[in-house]
Amino acid sequence: MHALIVNTGKHKGKKIVLPDKEIIIGRDETSFIRMTSSEVSRQHCSLTPTDKGLLVRDLGSQNGTIVNNAKIEAETLLQPGDKLQIGPIHFELAGARPSKTAPGLDDDIFGWLSESDTATEFPNASDTTIVKAAQAAPAPPPEKKPTFKSIAEEARDIIRRHRESLEEK
Repeated sequence: MHALIVNTGKHKGKKIVLPDKEIIIGRDETSFIRMTSSEVSRQHCSLTPTDKGLLVRDLGSQNGTIVNNAKIEAETLLQPGDKLQIGPIHFELAGARPSKTAPGLDDDIFGWLSESDTATEFPNASDTTIVKAAQAAPAPPPEKKPTFKSIAEEARDIIRRHRESLEEK
């Protein structure tokens, strides 16, 4: 079962549990989620649950249906965490995002940019530089920031460091 979380307006934070059937969002009284904004069409969009996610389809609305900040032109599959905007109201599909990427795409970059890569066989084939872990220089330790008792004390320190930098030149 899918649920939408309202991210804007007076119902912000409210969770709307969706039935396991196609629903309509719009201004029409028969809409499952009824919105009164003039920016929302009578039958704005439909949401259909599937095994792969929640399918959203714009129903020819005047202002369009927005998914992840892009106006959709065709049916779009929502995954947990995806954003849905209908008129002035922003929703998020509840649930955790899948932790794995698509099969074959979860290899780390270092694995496929190895010494046997084309960069070593054809040195001018790419502008990618491969750095072995042993070659990488360690990061310098972070500078310890001084603490000051007042703004005047900090100002004196800034002036002192400025004068020292001028003397070094």
